[in-house]
Amino acid sequence: MDIEGVHFFIGGEEVLRGVDLVIGKGEVVIVRGRSGVGKTTLARVAALLITPTSGRVVFMGKDVSSAPDPVRSLLRLKLIGYVDQSYTLIPSMTLLDNVALPLRLAGIGRRESVERASEALEALGIGDLARRYPREVSGGQRQRAAIARALVKRPRLVVADEPFSNLDDETTTSVLSVLKNYARSSGAGVLITTTDLLTEYGCDKDLSLVRGVLAMTRG
Repeated sequence: MDIEGVHFFIGGEEVLRGVDLVIGKGEVVIVRGRSGVGKTTLARVAALLITPTSGRVVFMGKDVSSAPDPVRSLLRLKLIGYVDQSYTLIPSMTLLDNVALPLRLAGIGRRESVERASEALEALGIGDLARRYPREVSGGQRQRAAIARALVKRPRLVVADEPFSNLDDETTTSVLSVLKNYARSSGAGVLITTTDLLTEYGCDKDLSLVRGVLAMTRG
């Protein structure tokens, strides 16, 4: 994905100021910044959830900046995995059914959907919780289920907004390894945002967002 010269205003305030960002095939990109600097806005622009005020968003070679909502929704359903800070798991569904849901919506049969969802939960270390409901597991376990749901459809782009916020150090390392391995094996791009300004994550690009401006930190 190429994000080119993107500006975004909220209530007259410029949240993103001419952001340029390339997420290459198989690349894991991390964007750091304090709360309120625009990381979630950037993540939502990349995930095609919101349209920038100006600038271009190019996905798989096509400018989708102003694509109609049905087109953007279809791209999100089939090609983009998004993890937001609040998990957005459906309370009345088990973790297994939550993870399988994108596949069912894409028209994949129940048997294959359940098999792939089970594999995704196992990869995130919570396969034994497949039949539990979101209210029956911890915040960190819900977070991992949300990441499994993003990966299960084998997207071309994964956008994870603060995916480590409810995870301990050991689990963070494990989840980051899953995301890196997915990027390498599938050729998908991965964008991660975090408020952590210090930890060395070993990503392909390590960037900082300050007052709506993106800059290289290290890497």
